[in-house]
Amino acid sequence: MIASKSFACSCDTPKPAIEFYQSDYVFKGQVVEKMYSSDSLTYTVTFKISNHYKNGANPNFLKFQLNSEGEITGKFTSCDWSVEKGENWLVYAKKINGELDFQFYCSNSMPLGRLRIYPSEQKILDNGNELDLAKYRYMSNDSRPVTNVDSILEKYRKKKLIPSKGFAAVWLDIDSAGNLTSANLRPNKQLEYEEIDTIFGMNQFKNTYREPNSDLEKIALKIAREIKHWEKYYYLDLEKPVKYRKWLQVYVDKDSIIQVEF
Repeated sequence: MIASKSFACSCDTPKPAIEFYQSDYVFKGQVVEKMYSSDSLTYTVTFKISNHYKNGANPNFLKFQLNSEGEITGKFTSCDWSVEKGENWLVYAKKINGELDFQFYCSNSMPLGRLRIYPSEQKILDNGNELDLAKYRYMSNDSRPVTNVDSILEKYRKKKLIPSKGFAAVWLDIDSAGNLTSANLRPNKQLEYEEIDTIFGMNQFKNTYREPNSDLEKIALKIAREIKHWEKYYYLDLEKPVKYRKWLQVYVDKDSIIQVEF
């Protein structure tokens, strides 16, 4: 039995496949008991499990300690949620600091009386134990170039451009060894997926070529394609590096000097 962790309900909900991978238990179950603590600040719910999706231990019951509702504690927030006796839930549960927890906001966990499992998510639940995260491409905002970018910029800084209000954005695709495989200007049309994943929904958009619309975009594309080598990227707890996409922005500062942001 554990205490619910604090969280911000404005965060993004992870893809079901990713949350399945990160969870210790993924199950459907009914709440058969709800008991408040002596100070009424928390309550404990007991789930009777009807269907375990995640391989591993399969207990018949799991208990969770959650924060009590605002009408009981007198502390209301926009993130309030509750679990009631008799409800059926789909739960993605994960150990945090050694204690098992689940959430409603920022999670794919949900009460099944008010919401339903869509066929696309049911596919993930039924096949989640076969998910191979190393097959896919991910976004990385923190990876840095190994190539010396200053030496590349030096020759372009001789060309004086008008200071820009905006910037030229480039999508870089980098393989698991850290080598640049493609660099194209950010698309400005309807996007298409680069591969069809009919089960896990782990697709990325195609990084297709777009003609430059300005001198700045022409230079940005040339600079990006000369940055051949990047840091390797490790996703979650994977031991091997994976493919990833990186954004690069090029602009001209007030002194007419070309600058690059990663």
